[in-house]
Amino acid sequence: MGLLLDSLFHPPLASNATISLETCDQLRPEFNQSQLHFKPEHFEYDCFFVTQSKRWLPYPTHTHRNRSSYWISYAGCVKYCGSGQEPFSWNDFSQEYSAWLLPYLALLSQLPFGARRRMDNLMSAVLTLGSPTLAAYSLYLTLLNARWVNDRLFSDIHYPSVAVRRSVIRVLTSLQQVPLRVHPGEDAQFESLVIHPDNDEWWIFFAEELEYSDAWSIASATNIIWVVIAYLLTVANSMSNIAKNLNSNGQGTGSGWLWLLPVVVGWLMLSPKCDYRRVLDAYDKANRKAFVTDPHDPMATPAHVTSNFGLTITPSPDWEPRPNIISPDESRIPPIFNYARVWLWAQNVYVTSLFYRAAFEHSNRRIGVDGQPIPGSVRNDVPRDSRLGARYQVVQYCHPGNHEYPGSRVLWPRGIFYNMIVASLMGLQLQWGTTGAAVLVVWFTPTIGLGCRSLAYLLYGALSTTVWILMVLSSLFGYYAHHLLNSPPTSEVESAGTRPLRIPFPQPKATSADSVTDDDPGLPAVANNTAIPLRDIRAPQNDTTVPNPGRPASMFSNKRDRTTQLCARALASLADWLRWFGKTLAIINAVGTIANSLFQYAGVYDTCFCDSSVYTWGSRAFSIFVPNSSDMKLAENAWIGALALALSSCGVFVGSIYLMRDSLPK
Repeated sequence: MGLLLDSLFHPPLASNATISLETCDQLRPEFNQSQLHFKPEHFEYDCFFVTQSKRWLPYPTHTHRNRSSYWISYAGCVKYCGSGQEPFSWNDFSQEYSAWLLPYLALLSQLPFGARRRMDNLMSAVLTLGSPTLAAYSLYLTLLNARWVNDRLFSDIHYPSVAVRRSVIRVLTSLQQVPLRVHPGEDAQFESLVIHPDNDEWWIFFAEELEYSDAWSIASATNIIWVVIAYLLTVANSMSNIAKNLNSNGQGTGSGWLWLLPVVVGWLMLSPKCDYRRVLDAYDKANRKAFVTDPHDPMATPAHVTSNFGLTITPSPDWEPRPNIISPDESRIPPIFNYARVWLWAQNVYVTSLFYRAAFEHSNRRIGVDGQPIPGSVRNDVPRDSRLGARYQVVQYCHPGNHEYPGSRVLWPRGIFYNMIVASLMGLQLQWGTTGAAVLVVWFTPTIGLGCRSLAYLLYGALSTTVWILMVLSSLFGYYAHHLLNSPPTSEVESAGTRPLRIPFPQPKATSADSVTDDDPGLPAVANNTAIPLRDIRAPQNDTTVPNPGRPASMFSNKRDRTTQLCARALASLADWLRWFGKTLAIINAVGTIANSLFQYAGVYDTCFCDSSVYTWGSRAFSIFVPNSSDMKLAENAWIGALALALSSCGVFVGSIYLMRDSLPK
């Protein structure tokens, strides 16, 4: 199209020649000249209208080229130039690709991976690229969850010592990348981790093993500096000569990809524990220091556990009838999958805090595990002797159900919805701050309006947001379906008796594992390896009324009939379909955004259709090929505004993470 325009720009006509409107109407040339803000009636003619001289000309002249914008109607462009793209230029493609896109592709390698399988690492990168909203959401949710544990759950719990409390918080926050599960009642292994003094070393050692850091290596710092310098230099080069770089596609792609920089920096600042082998090795080594209390003798040497069933970080085997994960994404360790783990992770961490709170309240009342008073001279750490007891005493000491907590269940831990809302807002502002900047750049570049380039960026942002919505809904539906499907009917535990089942261990005086007499003040008989479902652990409330022990009840207060089970399975299937559909859209969006950048550099969008902003102007579409000073000023202001929008959204995201880091567990 450029060669044809050059030939038509030099007609045999004097520079001061004029022509009547009738003659111009007879000639009906296809090219038109006007300022950017023109009147609708100008579309009725195919002659050039020079606003400054109020004259009609059949061809553009050099006299008005610096003061007027030259444009061609879409129909005329197709007639003279064809509907295809301009010839491919390797020089332009290589320069723009290396300056704008290559640094970001290299920065992808600095995302946190560490999965057991390569396909999980690949899917992590695809999800990040296909949905920056989801990536930013998972990142910010990880930060807020760590603050939630440190500032809300354990802020007023000081048990059993300062060092152990800090280690517990560090372990719980570091395990956001694994399917963390606690199992109260599994031979009192979890309760022993909370109470028995020999298990303090388990928490401290595990926390120290998880303190490895992958943040700010030379490679990551080099990549980040490369991206920042390349972006600033190319923006400065584009702004120095807007007329020359008017058709440059780098400004849009540079802003559209800028979200990757704060995401990588944010993960480096948080340093998530997502190396599968290292986390698993740390867990296995710590378990060599785990003990369980003796069933009867408080002073007996605690037994080493061969397998720590009290706290687990791996999914249950596939052959088990009731799996402990809500989706396969829970077992994938890259932190972008934290969106799927947040519900059960928060529930298990919340339950852990309830056990520690129950023990802390007992110690505040100066009562030891064995029922003896804690020495009054002790003000800080709880003495070792006051933390020793038989197995049933350990369970009673820390179980929340035994301490005036008849409150609501822990299906929806307090504070998680707030964290999700804040993380959602931060993810959306980062996504649309950078995508909106890219849209602004190409929207206000002549010809103004919605064209192929701006539509591609809008689709990218819309699909990214859609993927985030689908994945979050999938995790929510899957979590609730998991709760319903793992709720056995009442008949399975009716044999435990009619009194409220508080903890599943018989006291020593019980002579049979199958019966408890009415005179026995102990507990209903249940097998020693029976676990207490998390849904039946109650959260603390202001109401301290103790439930009526004469009222018939069981471990499972809500009977799950067949209809509920069918609805739960339908909800689980819906969650699976939403997750599959979301990942499919993410793959399409990831491939599409790379293709969109390559298409712009290769000139695929340099066609009459794309340059004419047909989506905005319709049948009146036109393409400006020589903009005037007003066009240039408008484009310059838009480019500056887009730059400010992209940088400010990234700055808000990274800056808020930096400001909140001081409240993370140390």
